[in-house]
Amino acid sequence: MKKYISVFAIMLMVFLAACSNQNISSAPTSNESNTQSNSVTKLEEGVWPANEYTEGLPVPPGTVAWATLDTEHGNCSINLTGVSENDYNEYMEILNQEGFSVIENVSEEIEGENYVSIGTLLSNEEKWISISYVPDSFGIYISFVNN
Repeated sequence: MKKYISVFAIMLMVFLAACSNQNISSAPTSNESNTQSNSVTKLEEGVWPANEYTEGLPVPPGTVAWATLDTEHGNCSINLTGVSENDYNEYMEILNQEGFSVIENVSEEIEGENYVSIGTLLSNEEKWISISYVPDSFGIYISFVNN
C-alpha cells in the first residue's frame, strides 16, 4: 500500500508542477519536435489519444492541452483544460460505474489562491489512473497494474 501511495504522491506533484504558472516556450529547440526522448512521444493536442492506455476509458470533458506516451516507463499522461469541479465529480462517478475504485483521495485548499487541489488514485485491477484537478486543469496519468 505504501508503494501505491508513493506513486500517487509523485504523480500528484508532477501534475501540480505542470499546472504552475510558468512562462516556458513551447517551440521545439531541435529537430525533435515530437519526441522528448527515445521513449517519450508528444501526442496530438486537442485530440483524446487512442492507445492501449486509454482504451476502454471514458473520455473526460475538456480540451486536451497536451499528452505524452512513455513506452519505456509504461504510461500515458494527458492534461485537459476547460474542466470544472462539477465535470471532475461527474467523471469520477463515471469511472466508478466503469469498475474503477478509489485507492486514495487527497484534497488541499491552496493558501491565498481560493481554490482546492484534488488528487485521486484509482484502479480497476488492470490499470492505475492518477488524476489531479485544479480549477480549469485536469491531469490524468495512466499505467498498467502489472508495470
